Amino acid sequence: MAPIKLVIFDCDGVLVDSEPLAMRVLLELIAEQGIAIEREMAFRSYLGRSLASISESLNQSHGAHLSEASLSGMRDRLYALYRQELKPTAWIGEVVAGLELPFCVASSSQLERIRLSLALTGLLPRFEGHIYSASMVRNGKPAPDLFLHAAREMGITPENCLVIEDSPAGIQAARAAGMRVFAYLGGSHIGPSGLRGEIEALAPDALIEDMRSLPGLLELHATREAGKAAMLVAVDVGTASARAGVVTPSGKLVGRAEHALELRRVGPDIAEYDSEQIWDAVAGAVRAAMRLAGVAADEAVGISFDATCSLVVRDDHGAPLPVSPGGEARWDTIAWFDHRAQAEAEACTASGHRVLDFIGGTMSPEMEVPKLMWLKRHAPASWAQSGRMFDLADFLTWKASGSNARSACTLTCKWTYLAHEDHGWQRDFLAAVGLDDLFERAGLPERASPIADALGPLNAAAATTLGLTTRCIVGVGLIDAHAGALGALAEFARDTQQLDRHLALVAGTSSCVMALSDAPMPTVGAWGPYHDAVFPGSWLNEAGQSATGALLDHVLRMHAAGGEPTPELHQRVIERIIALRASEGADLAPQLHVLPDFHGNRSPLADPRALGVISGLSLDSDFDSLCRLYWRTAVAIAVQVRHILDALRARGYATETLHFAGGHSHNPLLMELYADALDCTVVESSAPDPTLLGVAMVAATAAGLHADLQSACLAMAQPGTRRSANPAARARLERDYRSQLAMQRHRAELASLGRAD
Repeated sequence: MAPIKLVIFDCDGVLVDSEPLAMRVLLELIAEQGIAIEREMAFRSYLGRSLASISESLNQSHGAHLSEASLSGMRDRLYALYRQELKPTAWIGEVVAGLELPFCVASSSQLERIRLSLALTGLLPRFEGHIYSASMVRNGKPAPDLFLHAAREMGITPENCLVIEDSPAGIQAARAAGMRVFAYLGGSHIGPSGLRGEIEALAPDALIEDMRSLPGLLELHATREAGKAAMLVAVDVGTASARAGVVTPSGKLVGRAEHALELRRVGPDIAEYDSEQIWDAVAGAVRAAMRLAGVAADEAVGISFDATCSLVVRDDHGAPLPVSPGGEARWDTIAWFDHRAQAEAEACTASGHRVLDFIGGTMSPEMEVPKLMWLKRHAPASWAQSGRMFDLADFLTWKASGSNARSACTLTCKWTYLAHEDHGWQRDFLAAVGLDDLFERAGLPERASPIADALGPLNAAAATTLGLTTRCIVGVGLIDAHAGALGALAEFARDTQQLDRHLALVAGTSSCVMALSDAPMPTVGAWGPYHDAVFPGSWLNEAGQSATGALLDHVLRMHAAGGEPTPELHQRVIERIIALRASEGADLAPQLHVLPDFHGNRSPLADPRALGVISGLSLDSDFDSLCRLYWRTAVAIAVQVRHILDALRARGYATETLHFAGGHSHNPLLMELYADALDCTVVESSAPDPTLLGVAMVAATAAGLHADLQSACLAMAQPGTRRSANPAARARLERDYRSQLAMQRHRAELASLGRAD
């Protein structure tokens, strides 16, 4: 395989997110000619083609050319729209700036339009002198002329060129030119156009959904040329989906896929999974990620898993057992956020045992011990038959390797194992809470296995299911938030003196504030301190919010103007909030206040029975009232993190920087609020998925690509971008913080009045 020496970018839909704008204007123009064409059909027929080619196609299909006057008018309309709305593709500036290979742009658009697009998005200086238009050649895409012209001008032979394209015509042109081609699927037009299937059918060399994957794909192809390709598979099982990523040994994500999980809800406090369906979702995600990246099965040398702290129950033979009385056996997993065991958690706290000193002083129903107590009390038949019980991450490594090892991360953080002591299990505590037979029923080992220890290769069944080989080594896994902390804080893996200055905020369905230090720092209202739960030798306190992304979903569901919380509905609400704040002022709906404890207060109050409060509602039920409530809920989530940070600082953490990981990065309102509300610098990782990066570090260590976990962290750490705070927002967010503290006091007063009755 010839080495890649030149990267040729298409412009529209690859460098700039222009395709929806161009299609909007084109369809208006076609309609003015008396021709009706569906938007999806227009995308499929005209994407990536020059205006001259589109005009000829219209003549063939409808007997009508686009006149020169029409084309000129279209350019005027389009340029005006560009000046108002055109944006660069996400992360393209950083990616292009980091490329070590020569690059250029070759587009079907007129040269004037290409230059305007690049100028408006700040990319023109990067491409100046290396801009090629279809107007320079005889035949446009799908003919190869344009790409061959660009290669000649750049002095590179076609077999050494790589094209980045987003259209079937462009992919065909690259193939006809004898060049490799990656298809970019991250443009906002790909979904509405229905083109994904057509693009995949053309079998490009790789599929890119996030432009940040490009450097890793270039690295992969370079290592292939040297005969040294070795890739890592990382799996992250969250609340609603299983995600898989394919990662290079230097920490670059080259492919990512996601499959949904089935969840059984019984009221507000009971939620269950089917662990076999989780495994199937993992397999689907792994196979899809490998396919997206164009990675062969034998190139994957290491794999590991993170997961939520959900509890899986199996019998001696590994068959599933129901976790509710009279339930179906397939629902064998108690979800992490299930609060059925509140009474059992309170009984653990009442025991006064010293294990409480290492979980923040209060047992949470989200930990495994109270769930186990509940299971023994309320589902005795399942308890009597059980022979294996796992934290979900340990279940996944068991399915993958057959090893019964349990992670120091899962056992320490959720099972009251004290990793810093010679005898980690405190059997007197387990006996005191009625779990004296836990070792027999759960199949627990005497000692926990360090994160990233090698458990051996994938077993044959798992290799077949995952689409990998038995050459792939399985590494001891960890909890999802802890993997996020590992990925976000990797650069400090050996700098223990600096750890307490840098926190990780891992935020998605819920949020976790991960505080590390070189010595134990017990903090009321934060779980921990835990030893060896993230970095070997360090201590962790874990504070958090049980429902953040889930709370915003709930707001959409419960409001009359809302609905199912799809990404599209979230985006519609966010865009309207931006417009409302532009017209009414940044301090939108200041009379509306939200106390975001709709699923209890994990930190800093450690009260799982706490409830949410909304103050300041009117009779409004229109869409704008939904947007105002959504905004004020986002404000409440951010200022509650401020409350958590204040509690950690009071205990001695010298927090200066908060490193961000998780799904909240896709919500610009939350990211703005975190930067403005928190008295520290907020850093957003350049890694597309820091949680998958953390798991990949574990896999790399287990596979022997790095000497130890700290070495893997330092070799694979990705840089971050600092988000600047808006000083003008500080006063109003300080007011909101004080309002939230007042609401907590008022809620407590109301609760005391209720108890007095």
